[in-house]
Amino acid sequence: MNLTKILAGLLLIVALALAVGAWVLSRPASRPVVAAGAAAPAAPRAAAQKHGAVVAARDIAAGQRLTAEDVKLAELPAAVAHGFGSTEAVVGRTTVVALPANAPLFAQQLLQGLALQLEEGQRAVSVAIREPMAAGHHVRPGDFVDVFFTLDGKTDQAVVDTQTRLLLARTRVLAYGAASVENPPVADAQRRAEQDAGARRAGARPDNAQTAVLAVPLEDVQRLTLAEKYGQLTLALRHPDDTALPDAALFAALPTALQPVAGRSALQAADRAYAGLRFKDLAAGAAAPRGAARPAAVRAAAAPQPQAPRHQTVELYQGSNVQTVRY
Repeated sequence: MNLTKILAGLLLIVALALAVGAWVLSRPASRPVVAAGAAAPAAPRAAAQKHGAVVAARDIAAGQRLTAEDVKLAELPAAVAHGFGSTEAVVGRTTVVALPANAPLFAQQLLQGLALQLEEGQRAVSVAIREPMAAGHHVRPGDFVDVFFTLDGKTDQAVVDTQTRLLLARTRVLAYGAASVENPPVADAQRRAEQDAGARRAGARPDNAQTAVLAVPLEDVQRLTLAEKYGQLTLALRHPDDTALPDAALFAALPTALQPVAGRSALQAADRAYAGLRFKDLAAGAAAPRGAARPAAVRAAAAPQPQAPRHQTVELYQGSNVQTVRY
């Protein structure tokens, strides 16, 4: 009987303990009381990641060639798509638009294209081409060609003889049809594979070419444009290692359409291009000025040749003897 009472008491104690534990667990968690006006403690944040990007160090005008002082490397909170990670990548390039200070630089804001393929003093000039006059469409961007000029003598601009002559020697081809030195045509094997797969690229084939872009010295642009308008151009493909050029000093300079002031007969490239050229002078050439020194080969051909001395013969008869005397 006593044992039963003891067990009942223990069970009662266990039940009370479980009830107290359930009550404690069911209570809401107590929060610290924050005094009015006091700032709540900030939750710890991860350090913000920085991204390096090239930005303008000062205001930059459009068409300006960038120097090391014009740009700088800055840390930005977000990555710049199509930007630059080093200043070396943009120094020396030219801006297309004006840029304010601290503005990130993008690839589309800098000049690109065939203009960057020109050397100092050159201009890119487009001429119309046909297959028979362009090495059978075997010309490729980057090749060197000789440009020949042909006149049939039937032009109304000037009375000229039928002629063909070299107009521009060793001229670099920047573009041929849709292909250029920046977008070269696909290889023959790749093109055949694309044709077999039905994926021929329209306009990229050389036999569709109608124009060629040539790198021409500024002073020769007017000669090329006049020759194309009134004559026929032929592109003769040449080996890139062949660097032979004609000696322009052997020929009289063509007169300009605009006459320079007295004492300014020797014009530089830009001034000569501004002065222009007449077609009749391009077709007929210029006569050498009086008193001008002629090439040695021409002087030798024009110099009078020494004549052999003339001899006379007299026969003297003395009886049956005959004596011939030459003097």
